[in-house]
Amino acid sequence: LRVFVWVIACITCFGNLFVICMRSFVVTENRQHTMAIKSLCCADCLMGIYLFFIGAFDLKFSGEYNKHAQVWMASIQCQLVGSLAMLSSEVSVLLLTYMTLEKYLCIVFPFSHYGAGKKRTLAMLVIIWLLGFSLTLIPFWCRDAFGDYYGRNGVCFPLQSDETERPGARGYSTGIFLGKNSAGQ
Repeated sequence: LRVFVWVIACITCFGNLFVICMRSFVVTENRQHTMAIKSLCCADCLMGIYLFFIGAFDLKFSGEYNKHAQVWMASIQCQLVGSLAMLSSEVSVLLLTYMTLEKYLCIVFPFSHYGAGKKRTLAMLVIIWLLGFSLTLIPFWCRDAFGDYYGRNGVCFPLQSDETERPGARGYSTGIFLGKNSAGQ
């Protein structure tokens, strides 16, 4: 696992940066779609950065994680790294949903004048990123309801739900991961 976290982080970051560079230099007819793909690559690249941080902290605590586990999970670094992963995953799901709906409407209604222009696409991308940041930051704003939302496990990602988790955090996680992400797909 220690090796694969670095391999996946490198592939994720460099692959997405490659796509961003290629999409920037190759001129296409559908520039709005290119903007959405570049935005998706940025969101996915954040997951690679998250993996680099997890790998770096794994090296830092190598062989002694149990001694530092509670301090790590309560640290601001864990909170920030976890929020970065959540931002990446939520923005990716929202962008994929937007791009799918956009293509669906173009296929189902080929002769309509629906085609999203540059301003509409840019506005949707801004809204998606703002929504992603909002969903990610809510647990920081409501510490009483969420507790250590991002610090409940060693990878700092709020995937688990158990009896010790606060009801507000459990409902939020369920709503995000099952509700929003399921509806988005």
